[in-house]
Amino acid sequence: MHDPAYERSLKVVYDRIAHNFSRAEPRKRAWNYLVDLPKAHSAGLRRGETVGHYSGEIRADGVQRLLTSARWDEFSVRDELRAIAIQAGGRTGGTLFLTEIAFPKKGRNAVAVERQYSHDTQRVENCQIGLLLFYLTADRQAFLIDSELYLPPSWVSDPKRRDQAQIPPEVVYRSKSAIAAEMIRRAWESSIRPVWVACNLVCTEKTILHRLLRRYGVQHLIAGSAGEMQAGGVGGFGKALTDESAGPPAGGTVPGHEMLQLRNTVLHRFSTRGSDPARIEMSYLMLSGTTRNSRARSYYTAYLRPHAGLAEVVPIVQLIEGAAAHCRAVKQKTGLGHYEVRSWRGWYRHVTLASAAQMALELARHDNSGDLRPQYVDLRDVAYSGTGKGQTAV
Repeated sequence: MHDPAYERSLKVVYDRIAHNFSRAEPRKRAWNYLVDLPKAHSAGLRRGETVGHYSGEIRADGVQRLLTSARWDEFSVRDELRAIAIQAGGRTGGTLFLTEIAFPKKGRNAVAVERQYSHDTQRVENCQIGLLLFYLTADRQAFLIDSELYLPPSWVSDPKRRDQAQIPPEVVYRSKSAIAAEMIRRAWESSIRPVWVACNLVCTEKTILHRLLRRYGVQHLIAGSAGEMQAGGVGGFGKALTDESAGPPAGGTVPGHEMLQLRNTVLHRFSTRGSDPARIEMSYLMLSGTTRNSRARSYYTAYLRPHAGLAEVVPIVQLIEGAAAHCRAVKQKTGLGHYEVRSWRGWYRHVTLASAAQMALELARHDNSGDLRPQYVDLRDVAYSGTGKGQTAV
């Protein structure tokens, strides 16, 4: 039995999206699916077991129809969920956080399964890679508002696999950066205006993201690698900075270098700022350990306003550093990884319903679902002080 706050929030979310299901049976099935998803992990259920089933039902045909052939538009549901998030948390003052998540799979028949790098295990394994976009509001709510499946090149060029997974013919190869840019663009077109955008992706072509976010004029941090730091140069010191066998530079030894001591780490900034105070300018960040047993370093490319201090950046760095743990928690609490579907549409439909469950759980955590009537209401922008206090580290 769910607690009353969750039941109330789930009913509000369901009432907002139910009109997207054209028939009574898939509407009822979707409700059962939403009720079951959050308890799938805690109950120790195997993937697909009892999720969305009716009492006494044994076969999974009904659930499979919901996720494959039933008439409903998962992308309209996604847009409705984004509207609920905006109504609950406002349009301004928060952070858009984009990360990737791995779904380990056996075999190679499920859509987009390939041997690829997993953030969760930090190794190459057989898995699907999904991109998730969270909207972290100024009042510390975290809503999953968008998701996309990364389709590896080997799948794009294989007609047989495309046909088996029912991948639409218009789907072509897109890098993770291109997918991320499209997700952020959808949020922007929904009038979300964050103070920060944070991205944690293993990909190339990150200039696609930088160009888009600079055009929007929003401060952003994008996780990088030692190779990207070397390519950036950082005033000619890039190679030295990424040498983990050597200690990090002392303050003042590198031009444009600032540092901030944290608990067990030091955050370094290497600025390449211009002279225009109205523009966001590029910097490089490095997070390094302070003990002999903790020499690992993390690297970021950042676009910051000239007056932004390192203390403001810390919550965003912590957000990215904790991405893997946060995604694992979301998978467990919402049943995000609890599915047995092989088709393109099946993946999107499951993840969309899991996003609805995540939204209900988050609304229940704040217990503000009573304000989310089905009618749209005027929204008051949330004020943001710019001190870093309104930023959310999940």
